[in-house]
Amino acid sequence: EIITNRVQYWTQIMGLSYNRLSIRHTTTRWGSCSSKRNLNFSYKLMFLEPELMDYIIIHELAHLVEMNHSKRFWNIVETYCEDYLELRFKLQNC
Repeated sequence: EIITNRVQYWTQIMGLSYNRLSIRHTTTRWGSCSSKRNLNFSYKLMFLEPELMDYIIIHELAHLVEMNHSKRFWNIVETYCEDYLELRFKLQNC
């Protein structure tokens, strides 16, 4: 419920929509976004600091616009998460 509520919050803020949301037990990824507009997140997001959870959600939602890691993609992420570089670094140590 925590993750679902944050996804809904950021979806509204970013003006986006997705097809399906799944919370799973994953071991290698925090989240993913498919070309069918399906979002998948690890249940482990619940145990992260709120700003890290938000960064991951924003990152995956940005893939609904850009399905790559281009400059345009990172500009979208930065629009909603100005300190994404710091959070990205912090996440590598989790």
